[in-house]
Amino acid sequence: MNITFERASLNDVKGIIEVRNKSFYEDFIKYGECPGYNNTEESLTKTIQEKSTYKILDNRKMIGNISISNKGDDYFLHCLCVVPEYENKGIGQMAMAFIEQQFSHAKHWSLETPADKERNHYFYKKHGYQITKEYIDGSVKIALFEKRCSHAV
Repeated sequence: MNITFERASLNDVKGIIEVRNKSFYEDFIKYGECPGYNNTEESLTKTIQEKSTYKILDNRKMIGNISISNKGDDYFLHCLCVVPEYENKGIGQMAMAFIEQQFSHAKHWSLETPADKERNHYFYKKHGYQITKEYIDGSVKIALFEKRCSHAV
């Protein structure tokens, strides 16, 4: 594997939709809804224009996606996904290291994930996040994870 991270462009819209659909298909089937699944080209174009959006590549093949927004020093991780055939290979760990390096000035991070996705909980807790709130969004119980960064200046 040769994993790299590259800023997404508008030429990547269809590829990101494909990656997200593969990554979030199981969630869509389980919950009947999933914000990462079945995005339109219009909504993904807007995401690329308004958020820091990256492709995760293996030898130039797109295998994942990262999308981040911020208001001042508060950052929100909208999407971190890797297609199923590349899961459990350390790519998520590499992505988190990339994010922390790219946004080293961030003082606060937050993200949402389904409240019953223990695998996600384990992953984010390992990276210093804690559940601060749970709530219903649509028909899905969501866990809000947050992380304060003491290293930020």
